[in-house]
Amino acid sequence: MEESSSESTTESVTETVAEPASSPTADQALQHAGDKTLHKIYPSKVDGWIAVLLMLGPLVTLGLAGYAMLHNEGQASMILLAVGAVTLLTTALVTMPCRYTIAKDNLAIRCGVVFYRVPLKHIQSAELSGSWLSGPALSLKRVRVSTGTRSYLVSPLDREQFIQDLKAAIASQT
Repeated sequence: MEESSSESTTESVTETVAEPASSPTADQALQHAGDKTLHKIYPSKVDGWIAVLLMLGPLVTLGLAGYAMLHNEGQASMILLAVGAVTLLTTALVTMPCRYTIAKDNLAIRCGVVFYRVPLKHIQSAELSGSWLSGPALSLKRVRVSTGTRSYLVSPLDREQFIQDLKAAIASQT
C-alpha cells in the first residue's frame, strides 16, 4: 500500500467565533471570542504499513464473518460482524482526523478523540525524530515537541515547515 500524500502540506484557515459554546469542544478551544486568529493546520503523514496494520483487525474480522455466513453459521457471523464494526469504529475514533494546528498561543494536537493543547510558551524544543514510541502520529517520520514536563511525537506531512512555523509562532510570543 502506498503512503498517503497530498499536494498541499499545509492549509491556512481563518476562523471567527462570536460566542464560545458553554461546553467547548476541542476545536472550539483553539478559538477566541471575537478574535480573527490565523490557524495553520498540518495534516498527519500516514505511513502505508501503519494504515494496513490499523485496517487489518477490522478486515480480518469482517472476512471471517463472511466465511461464517457462507457456511450457514448465522449466530457466529452476526457476532463477527458486530465485532468487526466495533473494531472499525474504534480505529476510526482514535485515528481520524489526525492533524496539528499552530494557533496564536498554542499547538493543538488531535488524533481522533485524543486532543492536547500545548501553550506555545511551554514549548522548549521541536526536532526531527524517528522514534517508535507511541504518540498521536500515523508515521514514523516525526517531530518531537518538548515542554518542561513531557514530549509529544507528531507526524506532519512537511516536518521542516512545521518546525519552522512552530518556532516562528513561539518567537512571536516573546
